[in-house]
Amino acid sequence: MIKPTTISMKMRLAGSLLSFIIIFIISLTVMMNQMSKKDSYIINIAGKQRMLSQKMSKEAFFIAHRHSNDFRELNTAVNLFENSLNDLLYGNEATGIYAPQNEKIKTKLEEVMEYWKPFRLHVEGFKSDIEAVRPDMDVLAGRIEKLLVLSDTVVQRMVHANLSNIHIDLSGRQRMLSQRMGLYVSRYLSTANGQDLLVYADAKALYEKTIQSFLDDPAVKNAPEVYSIVKENYAYWEAYTVFLEQLLAKEAQINKHLAFIYEKNIQLLNAMDEAVWLYTDHSEHKNDTFLKFQYIALLVGMIIMLYAFVMSREIIEHLEHFVQKAKELAQSDLSVLTKQSVNLSSHSEDELKEASSHISQFVYKVNQAMQESEEALKKAESAVSQLQQIALDVEDAIDEMGIDEQEKKTFDKNVNATEDIAIQSAENLIHVNKMLQKLKKSLNAMVENSQTQHEKKKI
Repeated sequence: MIKPTTISMKMRLAGSLLSFIIIFIISLTVMMNQMSKKDSYIINIAGKQRMLSQKMSKEAFFIAHRHSNDFRELNTAVNLFENSLNDLLYGNEATGIYAPQNEKIKTKLEEVMEYWKPFRLHVEGFKSDIEAVRPDMDVLAGRIEKLLVLSDTVVQRMVHANLSNIHIDLSGRQRMLSQRMGLYVSRYLSTANGQDLLVYADAKALYEKTIQSFLDDPAVKNAPEVYSIVKENYAYWEAYTVFLEQLLAKEAQINKHLAFIYEKNIQLLNAMDEAVWLYTDHSEHKNDTFLKFQYIALLVGMIIMLYAFVMSREIIEHLEHFVQKAKELAQSDLSVLTKQSVNLSSHSEDELKEASSHISQFVYKVNQAMQESEEALKKAESAVSQLQQIALDVEDAIDEMGIDEQEKKTFDKNVNATEDIAIQSAENLIHVNKMLQKLKKSLNAMVENSQTQHEKKKI
């Protein structure tokens, strides 16, 4: 990795990394909150499935034993369970439910679906059989009452025909058996108690045997009124037994559905409960992973902060070294400094190196200008001296030549003007030299002032 060499690059690098970590932590936190909300919603839906499985079974038993055809609660529970199971298994973007995120959850939901399909078929079959048996249940009491009336009529006609006490006793028992059958078949239809069905079966067999004996009895045949009512009773009995057998067959089918619902309801509940725990475990594992990422991001952030602190110290050290060099520059004689006199360490930042290079060049140029000014001043002073000497020599020569006084004055005037120009040029050079000396002093004062302010800040 290329190490940054400029102050701006170092600060940008530290700021960018720190900003990235902060944005990463914030984004991770927001994402974790959103995922936690979705996970909580899904766990709630999956947990609700357990309640719905129990509700469906409860409603089925209530409908069966309360002789009600109100399927609204049962239908609502069935539809909600199936829709929620499909959402959990295949996902539903509209409701924010995602598909299973690991194979364990998917496998368990598929297992729940395998339990649910036959469970749903038996629930629908139960509803159909309930709807089919309810009309027969409504007319059962009337049919029992009619059989009782016919059995009682047989007793009365046998008494009127003066048949034997045995006949009257048997016909009276038939009347009791008709009531017994009606009672226990009704109880069986209400409670599905097998013992009630056995009592009904015994009563039915005895009733069947007795009425058959009446039909074959000569005494009954010899009494036309008795025989006619016995035949009528038998005809109704045959229709009545067919009706009861059909009713009991439907009830047996209903009981079969209820038995299946009772058995598979436990499996459905347990499978759904395991799915809920798998969802919970997956959510906790995901939260732990998010927390680990947060801890890692915080650790990286602390490392970046430490890196920024180290860079800041390094920059401060280089700045102090730069100020020290400037102080040395202020305390040194600029006339002996060279271009390399203010060079910094190779580890210093590029900005400080560039600034030190510019200062060194500036000092070097000032020294060059001062040297050139001093050399020019010396040359000017030498030229003025030579010019004065030449003027004296010319005056001596003119005196010896005896030149006219007027021409001599004119010549002296020109020589004086030349001397004035030379003297003025020398004075200008002296002025330039003084300005350079002032510049030197100003430069030294500026560097010294910067050093003083830095020392005050450190204090």
